[in-house]
Amino acid sequence: MKNNFYKTISIFILLAFLPLFGSNTIWLEEIKAKSCCTTTAKKSNAKEFNIKKGNLENSETVHDLKNAKVYIRDMNDQIIEQNINGKKISFTPLHKGSYHLFFEQKSVEGGILHVALSSLRVYNKEGNITKSIIKEIRGKTIDSKHAKEPLSQLPFEVIMERPIRKHHINCCLYSGDIAPFKVYYKGELQKNIPLKITMETGWTNVIKPSDDGVISFEIPRNTYAKKEKKHSEKMIVEAIYRVNESGIHNGESYHDIEYVMSMPLSFGPSPLEYESKFLGFATAIGVMLVFSLGVYYNRRKKQKTPKEIWFDEK
Repeated sequence: MKNNFYKTISIFILLAFLPLFGSNTIWLEEIKAKSCCTTTAKKSNAKEFNIKKGNLENSETVHDLKNAKVYIRDMNDQIIEQNINGKKISFTPLHKGSYHLFFEQKSVEGGILHVALSSLRVYNKEGNITKSIIKEIRGKTIDSKHAKEPLSQLPFEVIMERPIRKHHINCCLYSGDIAPFKVYYKGELQKNIPLKITMETGWTNVIKPSDDGVISFEIPRNTYAKKEKKHSEKMIVEAIYRVNESGIHNGESYHDIEYVMSMPLSFGPSPLEYESKFLGFATAIGVMLVFSLGVYYNRRKKQKTPKEIWFDEK
């Protein structure tokens, strides 16, 4: 009876958090240059980003980026602060390796200071890698992606720890991996803030942290009808935290602060799935080959050697 009671309470707690996770999620999205529109003569290392709002199925680009900032952390943990001018975010990485972008925008609505945050890992393929302290091979170094310390410039942050792999490839996220996260507020680990996970296919879940503050889940299998090996599916992890704190921002007073941080990620189908398919295909071909050889040998064995008949006419 007690177990059922605790389960019921947990369900009600999760359902209570669901209204906080609205469809107005914002996140950083890199603008990929089209291969048809780039030439070697005009090739540039500059990277551009949009701020998207809504959900992965139905989103729009945010053009009003006033009171917004971007913090850029390179592979050497150097922080660059950049104010946003215009409708896009852009920067030119100097070296080859991983960069992390952190977006922050504040606004007061209904007496609440809304602090919208988003982080995104970006890999720069160009540049001189010898100038980097952390050496990377195509951005696969674990230190370049996970388990960084909370950014001191941000009061609220979601950090992804090193995933638990179920395969031998260590570079990317795949279905079947266990993805662990931690949520920090002013540098302190929070153990009572749930995490919302939204997949591109519409799958959504809200997960509570464990006793040690780790929020982990298994990345579900790719649900697309056409499961291509190179296809990657998007997902967004998001955390919300509200504190009772009053103040004034840009001349507007507020009585509460609501922090919302999102982290867009992508994952692909597990390599084991394709290895198993290849192994099964190879096994089937082998069985068919052995069976065909057996049939052929059996037929050859049953064939009688024609006998020569000699007539003695003497």
